Amino acid sequence: MSTSAQALAEGDAAGAEIAARTALAAVPGGAPGARAELALGLALREASRFGEAFQALDRAAPRLADPALAAVARLESAEALFYAGHPGAAAARFAEVAALGQGTLARRARLREADALLAAGSAARAARAYEALLSAEPAGPAAYGLRLSLAAALRDAGEPARAVTVYRALWVEQPADPAGRDAGRALLAWRAAGGAVPPPTAEERLARAARFLELSLPRRAVETLDRLAASAPPPEPRSRGVLLRALALLQLGRREQARALAEELQRDPAAAPGTRAGAELVLARAAARSGQVDDAARRYRLLARVRGDIPGVPAAQARELPDEAAFLSAWLYYDAGAYAKAAGLLRAFAREHPKARRADDARWFEAWSLYRLGRRDAAARALSRLAPGPLAAGALYWQARLAPKARAPALYRAALREAAPGSWYALLAAGRLAALGERPAALASPAPGALPDGPGHGRGGELLSRAARLLGAGLPAQAVAELRALAATREARDRAAAVAQLAEAAGDAELPFRMARDHLAPTRRALRWLYPRAFPGLLPAAAAQAGLDPDLYLAVMRRESAFRPDARSAAGAVGLVQLIPPTAERLALAHELPPSAVAELERPEVSVPLGAAYLSLLVDRFQERCAALAAYNAGPAAAAAWGRAAAGEPLDVWVEDIAFRETRRYVKAVAADAAVYRALWAGGPLAIDGAIPVPPPREGVAF
Repeated sequence: MSTSAQALAEGDAAGAEIAARTALAAVPGGAPGARAELALGLALREASRFGEAFQALDRAAPRLADPALAAVARLESAEALFYAGHPGAAAARFAEVAALGQGTLARRARLREADALLAAGSAARAARAYEALLSAEPAGPAAYGLRLSLAAALRDAGEPARAVTVYRALWVEQPADPAGRDAGRALLAWRAAGGAVPPPTAEERLARAARFLELSLPRRAVETLDRLAASAPPPEPRSRGVLLRALALLQLGRREQARALAEELQRDPAAAPGTRAGAELVLARAAARSGQVDDAARRYRLLARVRGDIPGVPAAQARELPDEAAFLSAWLYYDAGAYAKAAGLLRAFAREHPKARRADDARWFEAWSLYRLGRRDAAARALSRLAPGPLAAGALYWQARLAPKARAPALYRAALREAAPGSWYALLAAGRLAALGERPAALASPAPGALPDGPGHGRGGELLSRAARLLGAGLPAQAVAELRALAATREARDRAAAVAQLAEAAGDAELPFRMARDHLAPTRRALRWLYPRAFPGLLPAAAAQAGLDPDLYLAVMRRESAFRPDARSAAGAVGLVQLIPPTAERLALAHELPPSAVAELERPEVSVPLGAAYLSLLVDRFQERCAALAAYNAGPAAAAAWGRAAAGEPLDVWVEDIAFRETRRYVKAVAADAAVYRALWAGGPLAIDGAIPVPPPREGVAF
């Protein structure tokens, strides 16, 4: 059994079949014979010999004494029956498995029952089944596929209007996702075949364009708005379309065209208040990007009084706009190098808005403005006002940087104590202390805790025991599914170490990482789960081929997806390294991969090599890993502008000068994670040298 399971895990269906048949011939009866029959059925199914697979699995199921393995055999026999061309019979088998309980196998069986019903022509029943699944998990990883299947079932069941509604909603909400594209293609093909598919409404086109803007795909937004304009919409939807076009042009760097449209909107009597506010936002951003700081600050002060929704601006951003605009009206002077004026305005903002989301940022940039003015004592006093608080570690580090040589070591040690272990400021402080002759501390390693002797009792114990038995039978995917179910319960904390250990044995990196991050003390073993060498059969080779540091790549993957292959972001990024489909398309073209590869970004075999290639291109252009990370997060254009403006600055200064708060945080976190990876797995120093100068960017990748 173990030989067959290993061969199956390596994709060697023929080897798995030989091993299973050998085991079956040696012990045809009893529990060993039943397990060998199960292994044979799985090997035959992997070889696409579905009829033979069904027979072997059907023989194995009633002979398996272990309920977990028997359920797997029944489910896999139904799968084999489906692919052998008998969907109706398979649906009945899936229903039997689903009736056995509420676990992960039962959920999968309910989904496959719906698929089988649709394939068998029972479209109405399939539609009801898909609706029940979506009701139970409306936003799960399978939701997009379920919505596509539901639309197809509704169409076949004679409910064309509802089918169009489901397809169209997916087309609007997920325009860059393969599922959204499939929905659009299905509607076009249906209409071409004579179906009663109405054209998109003005509201639907506006919503789709707004979604493209949210995904930072302005050209696609403009294309959508061109189609809207061609339909001659009434004045009010038209004005919102003009605003979205102005926002898209601004993203494309066409400031003057964006400005002209915004000014037109401000004169348009049909424009609603939210649309007018959006026009003011366009004018403020255009002025800021043109270096017209006084005009931009004046407009942001006006926007600080705005309340309510703005077309093309996500609701969360619209809610935060008043505080954000007030902060920007001061911060823009810092960005423009008017540090004296910025310091006063930022101090006033923090005083007038002490609880605002950006209050600490204002205090920080007040200090940084004073630092840029060369007023080191005043900057140190401003930094001291940030402790205690969330920015205390950074404040202590920079106080040390500003302090006389005699006082600096004590302040670096204080920063090291204040900062979280392995974090940016801890590693910078360690690097400065190392330069002064002090040895950086090693990774903290408390005494390892004992793992539980067994799975324990209760539902959690049952899930652990079932996962262990499934893993022992060579079914790692099913084992991990059971462990995920346990990780979602209240028992996860008490059983975190056992969950992590079993998941690691199954080849999963995400669950051990999550258990260590959320529930375990940083023992040596837990640290290796917290910073795993994920995908060892794939990532090192991909990194080597791309000429990329694997520790840096693992740190990016850790931050982007927490090692979950099917991770998806609200911005449309997919997979382990959160590539957006347009970027993946360009990478696939450059690497001579078929366009269909972009639809498979959830597969590590696709996303890991593409992500390594992209990060390598960024490192090659920007020459320093923190600059490359800034480009990965904010885009090469923004990072190149920062790189040219701050060329030659020490690394610690360069990172603090990154204009986007999200990108600053991202760079600090991922660079620190990469250093911890190196220290943990290769024995490198647990420190970052903040004194190295950052070179200017070269020509290179721009997408």
